[in-house]
Amino acid sequence: MSETALKHPTASRWWQLLCTELAPFPGRGDAVLRYVVSSAIIIVISMGLQIPFLALSLIMVFFTAQDNTVMTKLSGVMLMLGGTLAISLAILLLKYTFDTPMLRIIGASVIVFAGMYFMRISKLGAIGYLTALLIIYSQSFVDEIQIPELLIRVTLYSWVATIYPIFITMAVNALLRPADSRVMLRDEMARQLDDVVAVLDACQTGSAMPRFDIAKVERGVLSLHRHLAFAAMGDKTYQRDKTRHQLRITTVDRLHTAAVHLSHQPTSLTDVDTLRAAVSALRQAIVDQQTFRLDAPLPASDDSTLREMADALQSLAELADTPLPAAPADKGGLIVADAWTNPVYPQFALKTLLAALICYVFYTATHWQGIHTSMLTCIIVALPSLGAVAQKGLLRIGGCLVGSLLTLLATVFVIPYIDSITGLLMLSLPIIALGSWVAAGSPRSNYAGLQIVFAFALALLEGFGPVTDLTEIRDRLIGILVGILVSYVVYTFIWPEREGDALRALLGKLLRSIAALAVAGRDAASVNASRLDIAKARTQGWSLLASTREMQSRIAAEPGVQVYFTTDTHGWFVEVRQALFAVNRLQTALSHDDEPDGELHRLGTAVADAAAERLQSLASAFEQHAPSPASPMPAAVAAFDTALARHATPHTELMEAVHAVAQRLSQLHSSTLAQAADEFAASPA
Repeated sequence: MSETALKHPTASRWWQLLCTELAPFPGRGDAVLRYVVSSAIIIVISMGLQIPFLALSLIMVFFTAQDNTVMTKLSGVMLMLGGTLAISLAILLLKYTFDTPMLRIIGASVIVFAGMYFMRISKLGAIGYLTALLIIYSQSFVDEIQIPELLIRVTLYSWVATIYPIFITMAVNALLRPADSRVMLRDEMARQLDDVVAVLDACQTGSAMPRFDIAKVERGVLSLHRHLAFAAMGDKTYQRDKTRHQLRITTVDRLHTAAVHLSHQPTSLTDVDTLRAAVSALRQAIVDQQTFRLDAPLPASDDSTLREMADALQSLAELADTPLPAAPADKGGLIVADAWTNPVYPQFALKTLLAALICYVFYTATHWQGIHTSMLTCIIVALPSLGAVAQKGLLRIGGCLVGSLLTLLATVFVIPYIDSITGLLMLSLPIIALGSWVAAGSPRSNYAGLQIVFAFALALLEGFGPVTDLTEIRDRLIGILVGILVSYVVYTFIWPEREGDALRALLGKLLRSIAALAVAGRDAASVNASRLDIAKARTQGWSLLASTREMQSRIAAEPGVQVYFTTDTHGWFVEVRQALFAVNRLQTALSHDDEPDGELHRLGTAVADAAAERLQSLASAFEQHAPSPASPMPAAVAAFDTALARHATPHTELMEAVHAVAQRLSQLHSSTLAQAADEFAASPA
């Protein structure tokens, strides 16, 4: 792709991104259904009982509902604790400082600072976040209500509006097509094994081979480990048998990876009946929650990829009745290790507080109470890095623009004809469904869905009757824009947290993980242990690749960083992924070589060692911003080719694997990776 095209992304590229973000996937429709049902119940209750702050209640639905029931329960409990703590502190603050505005502001500032600090240092940071958000929210009451009793009543109603939607959301998510991590784990393994069966069918029949993207393997294995982690959190039997489930995941990963290798090779294999039947038996055992066994050993194949698949199945079956050690418990504490020594955490809390106070002073001094959402926005968009703040701010603006436009259209053309709760639901639920669809998507865009619903509810559902005042829509949108602008300026010029250096370090770690994959399993005590080491190294590589891409997307929003537009970052992430895949293919070919003591095996291992050395040197170049030394790969590959030329047996698979690694690492060195490192290093610190 040309540099001009990269600097000015085409409309088709943005359209493709939009289609990708809005595309359906398994579970998205169910999530939307749960969002809509929860919201409908809350609208009926709040309107029927005249509970104020309906917009806050609807937002709690989106804060509470998570990807699975385990996380929904955890988030619900934390949000209830945070909401109760916040309202308790707000009442105490009002009791002792109602007549002294300066003391009230100082007290609120201390609580907000503590809440944001706690958000950065603890796994329970949601408690601190909601505490800070509600304390800020309660300050807007004081300027409008001068009667103490009424002020306390409004504050207590904000607690009701916060807490009861959490219970409803937890109940709906537990009862209505629940996203059970155990079921999701089984379904994902079955889906990946269906891919394997499809490839084996194509091999046997000679029909068109399904082409699976390498990214499919990455997404698949990370999804399996994520589902298992949550299943173990919510089910003691899964925690007890976690090691056995990890073995199943490793087996499915090996089969899926091998199938993707086959889908990229012009191979027609006919003797795969037994292997296909074994894969189908494993799938059925997973669905039925039974132990997988093989009645007889699988026949050996001439193809190393098929041998890898057979070995994966054989290894799992051999451990069917073997007692396995318990998985190590998570030793991580609730508080980060450097919580009290790292100055970044208090600096973050101070920046957030400063931005909120600037907005408070601005809308108070201008007597423009309608834009008090600016102060809330400063808390809502508060994230560690500058790029993350900018990214979240853009999503908030985009979501609010869509929500405000829909509200404007509804106010002008629909509201005059509504006179019942039924009509209100018929108007509200489609808009909530739209926001829910976006909110159920990927982390790159899901926050915009929440903002669509929030902007709509804040302007149209805050009262108990028809709303015809269009200034509400204007003021809410201006308040959001002011809050984002103030936050962006504060985060840019006061202790800016940039992730450029962190990204270089993470890229180096990613390349080192691929180097570790190249030599994984060498010192293992047994063949099975060696295969497990290789699988762990491969999973580590996929995980780091996903983390690196997420960080790069945040850095793209930082001011002064032009790498997103001048470098085809997607291209070099693809090259890194292909390098990892090629190294894994070489490992597979070596581990199933017919002559493990032969010269070609030894030279192939030397190529793997040279690849590891080359990847280590590239990692050092990234981390230290220094030129990498000469590559040992050409000499190692030349020695292999020389030996292969005089060898009687062709060893086609090993030869192709060696050349694939050499080609991928050559592209990795000469590609835009070096340019990307230079630009990240040159970006403002």
